[in-house]
Amino acid sequence: MAYRTAIVALLLLTASSATTAFMTETLRVSAAPAHRSHSGATSIEYAAASSPSDGDKTIEIPSFVVSPVLTQVYPALIAHKAEYGNPNIPLGSTDGKRCKTLRRLHFQHKLTEEEASLLTEMGFAFHAFEDAYYECDFEEMMGKLLDYHEEFQTYQIPKKYKPDPELGAWVTMLRRLYRTDDVPKIQIDKLDAVGFEWLSTRKCGGSFMSKYREVLSYLSNIVEAGGDVSELLRDDHDVMKWVDAQRLAYENGNLSDSRVEYLDELPGIDW
Repeated sequence: MAYRTAIVALLLLTASSATTAFMTETLRVSAAPAHRSHSGATSIEYAAASSPSDGDKTIEIPSFVVSPVLTQVYPALIAHKAEYGNPNIPLGSTDGKRCKTLRRLHFQHKLTEEEASLLTEMGFAFHAFEDAYYECDFEEMMGKLLDYHEEFQTYQIPKKYKPDPELGAWVTMLRRLYRTDDVPKIQIDKLDAVGFEWLSTRKCGGSFMSKYREVLSYLSNIVEAGGDVSELLRDDHDVMKWVDAQRLAYENGNLSDSRVEYLDELPGIDW
């Protein structure tokens, strides 16, 4: 009897030690802080707890980076460039909004020269995508447009086209300006010659499109009159309520891609 009692006690002690060791290691991995390397750069470690064999993924932030926004979004810029060939994260995500903030900080001269040079070397686009039509060279974008058509046999490019967000924004603005007769005839002729589709062929439900056209007309009139949409729209405004409802549907995964693309074309608003 005493022998069996001793065996049970030994097994319980062994299990307790193993559990303690596992919890200690888990806390060490999950709580690993960012640290400075010998070069002075900040290192952010991403521990792959589910795949220990993969090792830790560390992204070093250059020591001269002092902007909190750039520090936060830098790993995402690196990841986006590795996957899509550019660091220009579209809006619609937290990191996309941080990129928009970086552009504003650069315009306000609140980024250091070293930070601005770092982003430039990465291929970061400092102009807002809404300004893509005015900032980008027409012939260069026309070439990109033709390359896209050759690959996909269509000109229906999403505004949030991750491989080239600039192209998606340029096409969106091109169609919007065409509706208000603000595209030069020489550009219209060149686009007509290659069969560019001036109207989107994406389809959505009747009730959605009915309200969408109403909202689009309302916002377009404000922008064309030189008004500030953000100041005119309040939380109790019918248009803002409708936009908020679409945003909630998107966050819950209940908004179709076609509706997302339509909402992206609303002027003067970051939904």
